[in-house]
Amino acid sequence: MTTALPKDSKALQILLVDDNPIQLSLLRHLFQRHGHTTLEAKNGAEALIILATESPDVVVSDCVMPLLDGYQLCRLLKDDRATRHLPVLLLTAQGAGLARFWAKTCGADRFLVKGRDLDHVVEAAAALVEQSGHPRAAHAVPRLAQENFGVDAIQRRLAQALEQRLVETALRDSIARLYTAEHDTLRLIRGFIEILQELVLPGALLVAYLGEDGTWCYGVHGSSASEEDRRDLEKAIRQHTLADANGECHWHPVADDEERRRSLRDPVLRVLPAVTPGHPAVSALGFLTERRAAEDYERLFEIAAEELGRLLSLEDSRLRLYHQAIRDPLTGLYNRRHILDMLDMEVDQCGRFGQNLALMLIDLDHFKSVNDRFGHAAGDQVLSVMAQRMSFGLRKVDQVGRIGGEEFLAYGPQTDLDGVRALANRLREQVALEPIPGLPASDRVTLSIGLTSWEGPEDTVERMLSRADKNLYQAKAEGRNRVVG
Repeated sequence: MTTALPKDSKALQILLVDDNPIQLSLLRHLFQRHGHTTLEAKNGAEALIILATESPDVVVSDCVMPLLDGYQLCRLLKDDRATRHLPVLLLTAQGAGLARFWAKTCGADRFLVKGRDLDHVVEAAAALVEQSGHPRAAHAVPRLAQENFGVDAIQRRLAQALEQRLVETALRDSIARLYTAEHDTLRLIRGFIEILQELVLPGALLVAYLGEDGTWCYGVHGSSASEEDRRDLEKAIRQHTLADANGECHWHPVADDEERRRSLRDPVLRVLPAVTPGHPAVSALGFLTERRAAEDYERLFEIAAEELGRLLSLEDSRLRLYHQAIRDPLTGLYNRRHILDMLDMEVDQCGRFGQNLALMLIDLDHFKSVNDRFGHAAGDQVLSVMAQRMSFGLRKVDQVGRIGGEEFLAYGPQTDLDGVRALANRLREQVALEPIPGLPASDRVTLSIGLTSWEGPEDTVERMLSRADKNLYQAKAEGRNRVVG
């Protein structure tokens, strides 16, 4: 008797693999009772023979069997392009110890412990097919089934599978080590490309990364990748990321003196998104190489894309946290702690090399009245706009930060007191030229600025700030909107 399938369900073809005839019979009747058809094998070797002519939706296999057990069968299937996406459900009577570990490491999609009630096996198998996202494709014969099938062939393939696993582990480890050694985005990308480039040469390899500071697009190419090939790769990778279509990709040639690698036979272009679950897509990996290399190293490229996504997601999170730690959230300028740390390092440089250093303490005049008259939202707007104007008004070498309320600190490396005085007066005039959005046009926010400079090896940050603070108070006492120092 066949049980009717639930609504919206479809009949599946199940490959059952078990050396126990009783268990095999139970599973057969169970799946057929739910309206599914079955194929049967007594061990992993027989299963491979069946897969040479059949295309089941899912494999349900025991773990412990003679000749070729369930773990080995799963490993061979997952290492084969023809069967990589075929869902595998492993069953065992042992739910503890190494059984679960081996099921996970061999690539099984699901692992279940056998019990008296086997209905959950049917549900799990059907769920795997639904979740796989890879409908049964045109039949492709596993590599092992194409060979002179026998014990030697099985042992050879298992050795190759073990070697592949070791290479995959080494690749993951090499990429993971980049993050422990480097915390610079460009160096991380360069290190990643250096690891992977041997798989694609004499073709091309390109990484695009969308970070807080814009788009990074960096690649290497061998002697066979023409300029047109590289443009095609750039275009393809931009279609998979949010990379700026007008941004420039930085290409670097890689020398390769081996004559055999100076031409690409049957070249193919591939782009893989580098995505980490739970994180937005920030990167993509693109490459141009020979079709055979793309197929032979397909799994390695997939792993590389996964690890690149993880690597750059970590870097993206680190940069976001770092920026949050050093930036004032309202103005985007450096916060008090960071600007003082930077100033302390500059003073140390002065003591070591005898360089000049000058600083400004800057205060917004009558800021309290802005809050009182127009509200704190308008006050925040004033702080944000004035911070932006100060940033634009200073030189590239100068640094500025918000140290509290309406007070700011800026310093100029290798600048004497006369130089910083001219800079401060120019800044004071520039910020008051335009009205502040949200305030009456007649209300211009002005600056009072106190100056000081480094006075020798005995000088400290605290002493410099104290002198600048006294000059700032004098500027306010003399009527504001002026520079003293």
